[in-house]
Amino acid sequence: MWTSAAFLTLPIAVLASGSVPDGPWTAGVWRVPATDDVFFNGDAINASGGKFYVNKDTSAYCPDGIEGLDCTAYPGSKTVFVGGNNTLSLDVGVPGGQQVYIAPDGSLSYTTAHSAAIPEGSIVTGFERQRSESFGAPVVLGNAGQFWLMCPVSDGEPRERTYQLYVGHGTEDCLNTGVRTYTSTGPDAWEYA
Repeated sequence: MWTSAAFLTLPIAVLASGSVPDGPWTAGVWRVPATDDVFFNGDAINASGGKFYVNKDTSAYCPDGIEGLDCTAYPGSKTVFVGGNNTLSLDVGVPGGQQVYIAPDGSLSYTTAHSAAIPEGSIVTGFERQRSESFGAPVVLGNAGQFWLMCPVSDGEPRERTYQLYVGHGTEDCLNTGVRTYTSTGPDAWEYA
């Protein structure tokens, strides 16, 4: 059961396991605030530089000149995930894949291609996707009951800032959020850079 401080900004949601679509999916932040006017309604979560952001483009790479590799099949225009049943990965074409984890500072992170290196003290398990029985029955992403935060990394109007995603803890200027997932096709990237 995923109940966390992320829902402090939302009415209590009832979650149920089962009936969660398999396969690749994208994710977006949902925030209906109780004390301010900073709303987010499915804004995309994108991979860039080993971390995850809102209001920042996906950063992807496909090497040229590899026999049999057609980079036009990997536009890198969106961030696509697989898993969410204890572990979570990015849906990529590169052999070995790229695993998603929570770094010791709470930042939602991913491994570089061709490496399984994860900082000591990181969390690699506890991810789960569940269908909510409220708010139109979305499929939400959680991690072992921890709250999710969007922490600003740029200045500007609240809806236009770039936010980095954290799980469990962040800085005092972070916003609580929920994360919903959406069925997608993939992989969209050979690897995320």
